[in-house]
Amino acid sequence: MWSHERQAKILGLLTARQKVSTSQLALEFDVSRETIRRDLLEMEERALLTRVHGGAMLSDHVIEPEPAFEKRRGHNAEQKSAIGRMALTLIPEGSTCFIDTGTTTIAFARELMARGNIRVITNSLEIARIMAGGKDCDVLLLGGRPHRDVPATYGEMTLSQIDRFLADFAVISPVGLHVDRGVTDYELHEAEVARAMMRRAQSCVVLCHSDKIGVESRVSICRLDEVDHLVTDQNPKSAGLSLSRGAVHFAGVE
Repeated sequence: MWSHERQAKILGLLTARQKVSTSQLALEFDVSRETIRRDLLEMEERALLTRVHGGAMLSDHVIEPEPAFEKRRGHNAEQKSAIGRMALTLIPEGSTCFIDTGTTTIAFARELMARGNIRVITNSLEIARIMAGGKDCDVLLLGGRPHRDVPATYGEMTLSQIDRFLADFAVISPVGLHVDRGVTDYELHEAEVARAMMRRAQSCVVLCHSDKIGVESRVSICRLDEVDHLVTDQNPKSAGLSLSRGAVHFAGVE
């Protein structure tokens, strides 16, 4: 089992049990306690847990689970479409874009497909399907393990394939945008894909509906000062949040 997969399972066990021991995890995953200690250290650095003597526990701060993908799809559809239209103005024709999976990035993909003349690398099955119908659209669907809730691929294969490419833009849609925690996701595997895409792109574009501004989720994707463009439908300063170097673009709803 890859460390990425093991850490995701550890996070699941922590969510169910609230606390886990190093020895118990070593037995469950058939690895050394030192391996588990390294996992817990890495996860603590990402603010996923708090290490304690002999194991780890969840933070006292309660993070609400993200609703199911199908339930999120219909929420704030007009705002998401407006965000997609605004984001389109930031992406020149002929560019290469990483796009991660999400209901807002799907709305963006529809706008991108309608214009065409773009290269897209994505882990989203639906975004790949949408982009395949566009004129002069070159689409690559990243391999990996499909997720049972979100129609996308994840895992070590997905991450290794991302590292083979360079892109002009990484377009991501997180769970939260918080003044202290920065850009965050609820699931470790989703955050890892977003982080990998950002590392291999010249510019990062974050698509964030106003309901997500001021929200803190479990897994850090990046700091606010790593965001080049934020596209949203509400001024983030109302939540005490500002970008130190990136530009904020407001999407109006028609």
